[in-house]
Amino acid sequence: MQFSPFTWDGHSFFARLPAANKIEPKGLVREGCIFVGLFDFIKNLGGNQETRIAKSSDLAKNPKAIREDRWAAIEFLADDVADTKSAVRGLLARFEFSLEHGINDTREKEKALSGIMRHGEAALPIILEHLKTTTRIAWPIKILKSLVRSEERVVECLLGTLDYSDVSFDQARTDKNYDILCHLADYKRHGLKDRISHFLSVPDERVRYAAAEVLMEQDLDEVGETLEKLMRDENPDNSRIRQAVVQKYLDLNWAIQKPDAFANRQVIGPVYINDQNRLVVSQS
Repeated sequence: MQFSPFTWDGHSFFARLPAANKIEPKGLVREGCIFVGLFDFIKNLGGNQETRIAKSSDLAKNPKAIREDRWAAIEFLADDVADTKSAVRGLLARFEFSLEHGINDTREKEKALSGIMRHGEAALPIILEHLKTTTRIAWPIKILKSLVRSEERVVECLLGTLDYSDVSFDQARTDKNYDILCHLADYKRHGLKDRISHFLSVPDERVRYAAAEVLMEQDLDEVGETLEKLMRDENPDNSRIRQAVVQKYLDLNWAIQKPDAFANRQVIGPVYINDQNRLVVSQS
């Protein structure tokens, strides 16, 4: 009986078996080149566990792999690998690409997520290490927020992944900082100002805006002086940020801490500071 060869690392799998072992594995369906149960057959073979994990990890991170093979590899890493470091690292690599077929992409990523969650907080150091180097952070952060119950710890983890170096010529790393800042805008925590203000002067306007949004969610006593500087910034490149801060003060009726720093108590256009040091819109 002839079989369609299954290739592993470019070599025919069946060709490497002794002739006596060239029997059709239970559950193998050859029609349409769909190999049902083949990976289970491979898992039950003798051999080095580390080698099987390494090959599964290679398959899981390969967007060009046969879909069924990649799925079987993800299942193996998610369900059968006990070693936390090996399993989590292999599964995190699946988040480094997206498939054109959205349903399959989500299915694989959700399986990888559940496989990582199986290891609980033991997976956290590996996830944090991964977040510092990857630019694909959406799913790892989703896992991080599910594993960590303390908001303070989530904030510390997110702050630890920000890149404070000059990334102006690296769009992927710039986008990563932007995404992390967007996540941080969901939290209020004392002491964020100094660590976030750095991003108010980076070249990318989206990142500057995201940093301003984080600051606008903090206690006014801590960030008021910084926000008032943004309201006095007449640089046209920062006009969107300036308008957003002014609107925040109007909406929340926040008091201006240093009204004398504004010439004639005018903030922008028809917006002035009244006698109670609140922003008002002139009707004249």
